[in-house]
Amino acid sequence: MIDLVNKYIGFHHFSITMLIIIPVLYIILYSNYNKLKVLLKYSLIINFSTFYLYLFYNGLFDYKIHLPLHLCYITEAAIFLSLIFKIKKIKSWLVLNATLGALVGFLNSNLTLNSLPIEYIHYYLSHFNLLLFSIIAFKSKEYISINNFYKSITINSILIVLIFIFNFLFKTNYWFTSNKPLGINLSIILPEWPYYFLILILIGLCSYTITFMLLVNNRIQR
Repeated sequence: MIDLVNKYIGFHHFSITMLIIIPVLYIILYSNYNKLKVLLKYSLIINFSTFYLYLFYNGLFDYKIHLPLHLCYITEAAIFLSLIFKIKKIKSWLVLNATLGALVGFLNSNLTLNSLPIEYIHYYLSHFNLLLFSIIAFKSKEYISINNFYKSITINSILIVLIFIFNFLFKTNYWFTSNKPLGINLSIILPEWPYYFLILILIGLCSYTITFMLLVNNRIQR
């Protein structure tokens, strides 16, 4: 029975991912930079407003799971603020996080059959926003210096420490520092704590490095 449920969730995630990836490929090929930025702004506003208004209105908000404290949601919120207030100093950190988040989000899922419909919508729209932001960065030939690369790793290292403290104080599991994520994801085949968490960090560093190598040459092209 458990295997059947897991297969259903896995197929469900794969189907939604394909429905998102196909229009994204169209966006990459035919949309210009300015149109993508407008689309991203509206998508961010819709995602934040509908998710939290729905949860609070229906009394479903739970600080243990709904705070935007996972790295993907922190990045998404930071992207929104950077667009509104035109903050450029964290651009490299955002690009590295967004590329990682989009990759991980569409290849894995921490959703279950008990997840609310609004949680499904929020999850996929959030990772779509990360993917869209990454596309904008690549289309605009964003440059990431080695210095910004190391600064981004430092920022996330500090965030990990803060999240560990938050999880310890409030008995939560943001960033999955205490337990493996639910749903169908890579952690299923990984060993238990702390090894799965260390492997996830290593995967993140690999994604960071690949993204950096793809964008570092843009300085020469400019």
